[in-house]
Amino acid sequence: MSARVPPPPRNQFAALLRALLPDGRCRLCGLPSRAPLCSACQCERPAHWRCPRCALALGGPAALCGNCALRRPAFAGTLAWGDYAAPWDRLVAQFKFGDDAALARWLGMLLGQCLRAERPGWAPPRCVVPVPLSAARLRRRGYNQAWELARGLAGELGWPCDCTLLQRRREGPAQSELRLVQRAANVRGAFVAAPLARGARLLLVDDVMTSGNTAEHACRALLRAGADDVRVAVLLRTPASTPR
Repeated sequence: MSARVPPPPRNQFAALLRALLPDGRCRLCGLPSRAPLCSACQCERPAHWRCPRCALALGGPAALCGNCALRRPAFAGTLAWGDYAAPWDRLVAQFKFGDDAALARWLGMLLGQCLRAERPGWAPPRCVVPVPLSAARLRRRGYNQAWELARGLAGELGWPCDCTLLQRRREGPAQSELRLVQRAANVRGAFVAAPLARGARLLLVDDVMTSGNTAEHACRALLRAGADDVRVAVLLRTPASTPR
């Protein structure tokens, strides 16, 4: 009679399971994934018609949204990877307030892939520029999430990135804490840019665009410094809603 082979120890089963399953889990669905977002969740990113100027989600193709048609923003165009809505808004909370700069860099890489696929007509900029934090807020948080996104995007596309070109010279309340009607005043005059060669083309990167006021005043500072064309890439764009 053949000898019965004893089962392997439990730690061997655990080692086998780790070998067969990817390390880590998707930040949204919790399933095993080698990347912060599994391929299924990446494919579920909502696809919309968007205003080419501010990336606001639209119901159909249009040259511009109503707001941009009435008053053109300072930036020449905007790309958004997705909507600032469930479940995608959880990603911003994780890297912005969860001390996860690596997640922001990885999402910046996804934003770069999106730009390559969806904006083939955008010429490479002189450099990628993150929306800056004030010195006090940077000390409190320890890193600038827009800089981490910009690093990921620039690395994916092989573009230079500069976190010193644009500075925030005063700190106000976080835009998310203000009513929409208060946000323009909060960032008016908040940014200053180093002198640029005339005709410079730049790409401004931020995590979320809601009212567009932060991007507007940051772009104005870059244009005053000599830039000729400033475009914006944001990870998430807040859908249109009734102003608070």
